[in-house]
Amino acid sequence: MNNRTILAGTLGVAVLLSAQITFGAGFGIYEGSARGNALGTEVTANPGSPSVIYNNPAAMTDLRGTQVEAGVTLINPSATVVGETPAGTVQAKAKDNWWTPPHANVTHRVNSRVWAGMGIFSRYGLGVEYDDNWFGRYNVQKATIQSLEINPSLAFKVLDNLSLAAGLRAQWFDFELKRAVTTDPLNASPLTDLQLKMCGDSWGIGYNLSAYFKPTEWLSVGLAYESEIEQEIDGTYTLTGGQQDFSGDGSGEITTPSLIRLGVSAKATDKLTLNAGLVYTMWSSYEELAIEFDPALLGSVSESVTEKNWKDVFRYQLGAEYALNQTWSLLAGYVYDRTPDPDANVDYLVPANHRHLFSIGAGYKKNNFFCDFGYTYLLIEDRDVEGRAADGVFSGQFKDGDAHMLAVSVGYKI
Repeated sequence: MNNRTILAGTLGVAVLLSAQITFGAGFGIYEGSARGNALGTEVTANPGSPSVIYNNPAAMTDLRGTQVEAGVTLINPSATVVGETPAGTVQAKAKDNWWTPPHANVTHRVNSRVWAGMGIFSRYGLGVEYDDNWFGRYNVQKATIQSLEINPSLAFKVLDNLSLAAGLRAQWFDFELKRAVTTDPLNASPLTDLQLKMCGDSWGIGYNLSAYFKPTEWLSVGLAYESEIEQEIDGTYTLTGGQQDFSGDGSGEITTPSLIRLGVSAKATDKLTLNAGLVYTMWSSYEELAIEFDPALLGSVSESVTEKNWKDVFRYQLGAEYALNQTWSLLAGYVYDRTPDPDANVDYLVPANHRHLFSIGAGYKKNNFFCDFGYTYLLIEDRDVEGRAADGVFSGQFKDGDAHMLAVSVGYKI
């Protein structure tokens, strides 16, 4: 293995590293509670529990006393990738893994005009894993993202029917990547691959602003804004499998996007409440990502810059809640979620397209205790892919993409 061959593989590493970190920014988590999930994640103007902090902290002014809630969403994604490789048409399926973003919230009525709340949850995450020797191994073998956000907020009743809120967002972002690197691009083989591993984490600070307006007893409107958060990621890398192992520090910057939520909730009857809303996520702030290596990879590659040019997109959300009695309620929802990544930059880390989400659930409350259950089926539209040899992506298709989500939240009114 000569230095020229290693350098060719290393240049590919530098380019692809920039693509891998986009996984956290390109795969948001909108599942903030079991109740919210079952209502199509649309509770911006329907504050039924402390989990409304995830969507709109201003709406916690409708909650009495002190309330706490915690839970988890279990997410099981699946997708098949088809590639037109030199060996013919082949396909591979991502491994069957479960991911578990948690959530916990508390709200407290300070006085007749002021409420305080705290949310701890995940807005970015999940992951993907394939067999080590699959045909797309030079793009990714395994990538995981973890994030945790701590979000204290204060809400004020400016008028009897109008509340405003502001909060601070402290966000931890962590990733780990595993992928193969070819040392002979013309005759790529698992027998001569190098193995790259990279991990890193960062803390970033942002803010949120929101409003909750209730002009009548049967109608409410919610509006919320979440700022961008700049993450300066510090980590390490290793490159093994050749005559000499390499390791060093890697650093880069990524900005998680700002977004706007708008929701309306209407009490159609004494028992039936209908919710509708949209989320506008400003992915266009994500134009490129630069990665620096110290020491330089193999002494020659010190920086890599990848253009992404993501698009701003809308997410459309509907939800319905029907009260069977004072104890039980039935929940249902639908979401149409557009993908932000353009065809020119799509890769195997997020083998996805526009998505449809169908959800059902139930809520239970007895005295001061309450809990919610939700199930969501996520269906991903098939997508044709144009090959990009430099990125380890083959012409082909993403197909049969879906996910099952199970969620439970448990709460208590103190």
